[in-house]
Amino acid sequence: MNKKGVCTHEQVFLGVVTVSDKGQIAIPVDARSTLDIKPGDKLFVLRRKDGKGVTLVKVEVMEEIIRNLQE
Repeated sequence: MNKKGVCTHEQVFLGVVTVSDKGQIAIPVDARSTLDIKPGDKLFVLRRKDGKGVTLVKVEVMEEIIRNLQE
């Protein structure tokens, strides 16, 4: 049972980024650590349905989702 006033959700906010003149961002260290993102990893960039942001998903995670949908 949850205690009143205690958040039991996983951390969602992992930092703030600034888009450079070249359109690049740096993924904050907390996000990289929490999500196990390493140099060389490839990420899908997905537009949110409402058009107000993006979601980043590791390529291998998307490949697994696609395999599961095909079964």
